[in-house]
Amino acid sequence: MIKIKKEKYGGFSLVEMLITIAIMGVVMIISSTVLSTLIRVSTVSSNKIRARNESEFVLELLRRTIRNSDPSDVYLFRSSEPDSLGRVRTYDPENDVVVGVIDEDDIYATGLPEGQVGNEIQFRPYGFSNWLCLGFFHDVNDPEKGYILWTSGYDLRDNHASCFQSAPNSYLMLLNSDYINIKDFQISYMKSADGNYIITFDILSEPMNWYLGPNGVIDREVHRKGVVSTEGIIW
Repeated sequence: MIKIKKEKYGGFSLVEMLITIAIMGVVMIISSTVLSTLIRVSTVSSNKIRARNESEFVLELLRRTIRNSDPSDVYLFRSSEPDSLGRVRTYDPENDVVVGVIDEDDIYATGLPEGQVGNEIQFRPYGFSNWLCLGFFHDVNDPEKGYILWTSGYDLRDNHASCFQSAPNSYLMLLNSDYINIKDFQISYMKSADGNYIITFDILSEPMNWYLGPNGVIDREVHRKGVVSTEGIIW
């Protein structure tokens, strides 16, 4: 008669398996929390950097161009607030045009005096026949959304209202991307002792896509400030 030898097999008890599962669960929870935090911090940092970079791009563009302009060819206007009839200019992103018929004699007859805040600046650098225009306008359908636009016009000295009007050969360059909302853009100036203009720009922007949602504890807004002076020679 053949005898079959029985081997003993080791195993885990139910208690040991439960303890192992609990430990693995804790490790997975900690790992997922750390990973989620890293993704959140990276996204927040990227959004902030994008907003700062786009604001700095606008400011550097203004520094390079306005510095080489004659103070007599620099004008500041405020068309983002209602005129005497309650009309304002806004931007239509779908058709890429600035819309809104306003009282040109009320808004564009003369530039704003020093100390007042505007949303449009028009200037002509030395040696240029064309004028350059930069303006801040709210969305025609969403007053909480804003855009910074750049364009040019010919001989605006007596026709400043035409710079942002649509025309067959005109163009509008959008200086902020779809990822960044310009909440506010203020321009003001003061005259220096030598007759030049010291112009101040304040840009308030925020990312459009925010990982933390609309009620995140981190401040979404990015504020950048720039100052530039014209360098006209006064004899």
